[in-house]
Amino acid sequence: MKTKVLKLALGILMCLGFSLKKLHAFAKQSTDTSMIVLKNVNVLDFDQGKFINKKNVAVSNGVIVSTNYPERKLKGLKVLDLSGKYLVPGLIDAHVHVSAQTKNNINTTFSHLNYFLKHGVTTVRDASGDGAALLEAQQSIKSGKQKGANVFFAAVMAGDWYYNRGVDLHKNEPYQPWRQLVTDQTDLDSAMAIAKSCGATGVKLYHSFNKELLAKVVTAAKKHGLKTWGHLMMYPATPLEVVASGVEVPSHVFMLENLVADSAFLLRKTSAGYKEDLIAKFDITGFCDLMKSKNAILDATLCVSEDRDPWIFTMLKKIHEQGVEIAAGTDQVVNLNRPHPRLLDELSSFVDKCGFINIDAIKAATLINAKVIGEEKRLGSIEKGKVADLLVLNGNPLLDIRELGNIKIVMQSGKIAYSF
Repeated sequence: MKTKVLKLALGILMCLGFSLKKLHAFAKQSTDTSMIVLKNVNVLDFDQGKFINKKNVAVSNGVIVSTNYPERKLKGLKVLDLSGKYLVPGLIDAHVHVSAQTKNNINTTFSHLNYFLKHGVTTVRDASGDGAALLEAQQSIKSGKQKGANVFFAAVMAGDWYYNRGVDLHKNEPYQPWRQLVTDQTDLDSAMAIAKSCGATGVKLYHSFNKELLAKVVTAAKKHGLKTWGHLMMYPATPLEVVASGVEVPSHVFMLENLVADSAFLLRKTSAGYKEDLIAKFDITGFCDLMKSKNAILDATLCVSEDRDPWIFTMLKKIHEQGVEIAAGTDQVVNLNRPHPRLLDELSSFVDKCGFINIDAIKAATLINAKVIGEEKRLGSIEKGKVADLLVLNGNPLLDIRELGNIKIVMQSGKIAYSF
């Protein structure tokens, strides 16, 4: 009897002009119990450079399905009225250390990743840690067994001098897939395959590479689909040689001291005023032009050297003014007692000391950082089809960047992870 009634209803609706395709879509919508609509929320739009007021953002099965969901279709759906609130993408810290390289405590790793998520950092890039622990964390979080920021991580590669200092310090110590010695004799295809086997999505090129070997390592990494990350100074490879080699994301503004042709600049005893005056006059154009020609992104990491090298703020301001893309990374180990992650301090420095407008600082910690990890098609902005890693804020971060810490809701993959 029910089948006959359904067939009759279907026939009547089709006679009224409803196509079979539209009916299927309607049936799917009406049974989509996973859908959440964030109603009347102000949505950050990077293309327009502002918040678009009172939008209805629909999320289903972990993905943004609409940023303009019709009011007439809200009946029967889970709706959160967020009038007066502000919606931004989940933050990404592009340079963290959530695990020890050896003898890692996995519970500590989980506590660090959960701290990030609770404070709105939905994704991190671990620059050098225990690959086995990071893979376990990544898989546990994706499966829902643990709560925490999604983690992408690097396999660290360095040359012989870094590991052995010329005296075979590591002669009898086995290297791990995420921590490898690379020399002219290394089978680079094998090294990259081993790195990928532990779940790494990129290599961090650390130290003791000359420009010739560095170029070969970068080429091999890209051949195997690995992102190429690394220090701006490779000892002996210089910042210009590092960028020229094709490293996609070089790290640490403070390493640009190696471009300054003044021996006193490298001395710790040289006054901060002397260094600041020198940097204010320093022509960074050649470096910036090379970065832009290579589509490279600078991982600034102000937090790691701001006290020792205050000239880095002036240097980053000059680089930003020339249009180089800047990533927001902190190079920090988590301090669970801090009221907010250091990423908020990094972004505040971008705005307060480096001349960024607020939206550019936010972009550095979202869309640009998504590019750093190779996930810009999935993460980093509020667009249809992207993963619903979202923050609902109580205040407008375009007026005060610190509002990024004034969180109402943290949503990860379409599920509410935290609500305050």
